[in-house]
Amino acid sequence: MFAETLLLGRVRSEEERTRSLEIIDQEARRLSHLVENILQFSRAERRAIALTRSAQPLAPLLRDTVEMFQPMARARRVQLTSAFADGLVADVDAGALRQILLNLLDNAVKYGPAGQVVHVALRRAGESALLSVEDEGPGIPAADRVRIWKAFQRLERDVNSAVAGSGIGLSVVCELVLGHGGRAWVETPESGKGARFVIELPLGGQSA
Repeated sequence: MFAETLLLGRVRSEEERTRSLEIIDQEARRLSHLVENILQFSRAERRAIALTRSAQPLAPLLRDTVEMFQPMARARRVQLTSAFADGLVADVDAGALRQILLNLLDNAVKYGPAGQVVHVALRRAGESALLSVEDEGPGIPAADRVRIWKAFQRLERDVNSAVAGSGIGLSVVCELVLGHGGRAWVETPESGKGARFVIELPLGGQSA
């Protein structure tokens, strides 16, 4: 509808034109993300996920991904903050790592309140890199923290909610993390509010 409005020259102001373009951009990003999730899920079902891994500095890749997601966050009135430790290098598939973070960010803004702050962090823990995404949403009950990584699992509180989802985002995250020899879990932040999703990846190559 917004594309048709622009093509037919029916916008009434420059502000309306800009808003239409923003919505088209947001929806294109959302659909691209959804298609990539479906493709990854299909590959996982066929045990056909093939990762092309190489030594990558993690911080620049993660910063670019957060920047890529900013329009989606702004559309939902969510503030993204980040703190990335520089000098960490891991043997990763750049596209897969980007998909992991995009899925976690999408979940954080989707299930959290408007106006919340979502914090993304990268730090070293021994011979591993820990990537975390922390939100200010309702959190994940301890009893559900294992099953949410399986496909088509929704929390009971979300079954009748207006929040739409494909039900495969976290399962894709889990498969991609396992493909990197890592692990994923969710915990309650020290504040006692929200949820913190954590990805642990083995470090490799030269790190500082």
